[in-house]
Amino acid sequence: MQKLLGHASPNMTGHYAKVHDATVREAFDRYQSQRVDIAGERVGYDPDSPTASAEWVKQNLNRVRDSLPNGYCARPAQQECPHPSACLTCPDFQTTPEFLEVHRRQAATNRRLIAQADAKGQFRLAENLRHVQANLERIIPALEAIGEEQGPENGG
Repeated sequence: MQKLLGHASPNMTGHYAKVHDATVREAFDRYQSQRVDIAGERVGYDPDSPTASAEWVKQNLNRVRDSLPNGYCARPAQQECPHPSACLTCPDFQTTPEFLEVHRRQAATNRRLIAQADAKGQFRLAENLRHVQANLERIIPALEAIGEEQGPENGG
């Protein structure tokens, strides 16, 4: 690694690795404190708990595998997903303020789809879409509240 990075000594490589690790962990702890589930409830996280480091490693592995266009899947890697393409009704779905605009656009599109399904008499489809809409209507204000807590300097 030292040679690849062009460092004259292993101490220099170690220093930058330590700084990078601390920066990544800080970002992870910030991410963990911003998570919202499909009910719009904040997902608890204690960065000082004994399991926080294990949670960090697990989350990084899962996020690489299970990144979604509107959040992240928190389902353990060894479990199959019974909700393909239905993440907004899955209890393992989590999202953060970075996806707020995606959720707003999805809610607007979903409202149009509900109206179309109602107009065509597709009542089961409309009911499924209403379930998704109800979750979006809990998620969006929860993410907005997190953004307001952070203020404009932190993306809020």
